[in-house]
Amino acid sequence: MSLLRARPTYPTDNVREKVAKRVSRLSEGELLDWADVAGSGIARTLQDYHRGHEPELLQEAQEAVSALQGVIDTLAERELRAK
Repeated sequence: MSLLRARPTYPTDNVREKVAKRVSRLSEGELLDWADVAGSGIARTLQDYHRGHEPELLQEAQEAVSALQGVIDTLAERELRAK
């Protein structure tokens, strides 16, 4: 059994890649706005889940986390290119 086997692909990976591609043309200020909206969405969705324990809300939270990660990836790439 190999310890370095391929990680399975999750539907949220597609969200992350799509967001990263879409936000790559935005300014830094707009990127930070996207990050703020995604972070607020995560918090709101988890609060709703806490109230009702609906499994669909966890999927929404996962997609919002992936979107936020796509924004962070774009910001990190820009920082690396700037150096």
